[in-house]
Amino acid sequence: MAVEIYDPHNKSIVNKTYILERKSDLSEPRPLSLKLNREKREYTFKVTMDKQITNSTKVNLSDSHTSVDIRLYHKNYGEIPYVDYESPEIIPIFIETAKWKC
Repeated sequence: MAVEIYDPHNKSIVNKTYILERKSDLSEPRPLSLKLNREKREYTFKVTMDKQITNSTKVNLSDSHTSVDIRLYHKNYGEIPYVDYESPEIIPIFIETAKWKC
């Protein structure tokens, strides 16, 4: 999986490749430039999996407590998360923001 992050001026600030095993997780700390920035800014996350499937999503990082979650083969159950029914939509690359509780 390749992850590229672009700043609001479309300048590449992160370009990393990861090899993940089945059912594995990966957590990365924010790059220093994103840790020091206190302003709300929009970044573009471009994730490419197996050099074939790409998702490019604009994300607002409103503060230092906002993180970005990237999930592969995410099961989307629509309006009610984690409720199992016959055929959830499978999203190959799912990108969303999450807020930490302090």
